Amino acid sequence: MSALERLSMHLSALTTILTGLGHGWLKYGHQRMGEFGPEPFWAQGWLLRAHVLVAPLLVFTLGVLVRGHLLPSLQAKQPGGRTTGIALATILAPMILSGYGVQVCVDPTWRTVLAWLHGTFSLLFLVAYGAHWARPRP
Repeated sequence: MSALERLSMHLSALTTILTGLGHGWLKYGHQRMGEFGPEPFWAQGWLLRAHVLVAPLLVFTLGVLVRGHLLPSLQAKQPGGRTTGIALATILAPMILSGYGVQVCVDPTWRTVLAWLHGTFSLLFLVAYGAHWARPRP
């Protein structure tokens, strides 16, 4: 994996994670009561739009890494990072598909289900990404 690929992966993951966590925190943990009921925090919409704009960069970078990092590592049977790498690869599809589903689904029940799935798989991605990044290098 080249230095540019590594940098773009970390930057796109960091911005996607921060905007997603920020939006989730403001939407589910920081609503304030207004005159007519709960009101969204002023930055909630901004963080959601930022998350929707940077998430495709993460998806693109992950696609590049499949070719340049994941497949060569699997073919070389490298022992280091194998468990967390396979966990990351397994988490990607449900995380990405549920994220796109939340944007296009109009039925409130399915939208809620997809939002919970996206949040759950995104938190699993965060944990697996952190573990994969923090593992000792050979």
